[in-house]
Amino acid sequence: MGKRPLNREQIQQLRKIVEGNPLHELLLNLGIDLMLRSSDLRNLRVSDVINPSGTVKESVSVKQIKTGKRTLAMPIMENSKTAIAKHLSDRSQDEFVFSGNKSNYTKRPICTQQYSRIVKGWMKKLGLEDVSEFSTHSIRKSKASAIYEETHDVDAVRRLLGQSSVTATSAYLGVTDNSALELAKSINL
Repeated sequence: MGKRPLNREQIQQLRKIVEGNPLHELLLNLGIDLMLRSSDLRNLRVSDVINPSGTVKESVSVKQIKTGKRTLAMPIMENSKTAIAKHLSDRSQDEFVFSGNKSNYTKRPICTQQYSRIVKGWMKKLGLEDVSEFSTHSIRKSKASAIYEETHDVDAVRRLLGQSSVTATSAYLGVTDNSALELAKSINL
């Protein structure tokens, strides 16, 4: 099943923990909303989330680095809109959304390792004993898992994640034969 997703309660707690830290607020909220791989998320530019007029966009679609395909136009939810308006309104359109301390010199976004350290730090602040069960992938997986839990629609989740097969998405979500049988038992016609 891979890394564990965050549940709603953990996400709400983290939003309180990261409040006031621009990089962390943006990483958490956009990471949850957009369900992008780390490489695609980290490479977002201000122009991907803010219109030239300065208004926050309603949705984001990016060309995925891994597959070369465009994602669906993922909606930007209120928590992300608030963080974007609060932290990116004065930034240039060509800047990276996720700039680290050295970005003024390197002109690059934060690296994978820094994003990973940030996520592990969040898990420690949540009081979790085993942070090895969580990674940047936990952020990508959180909303996808919540959508699956509510709808049981693997194909919809597959499309949202930009994956090529339902089989891969089922494995990604940890759908087992037992969970499929439990679903069958829950429906009585």
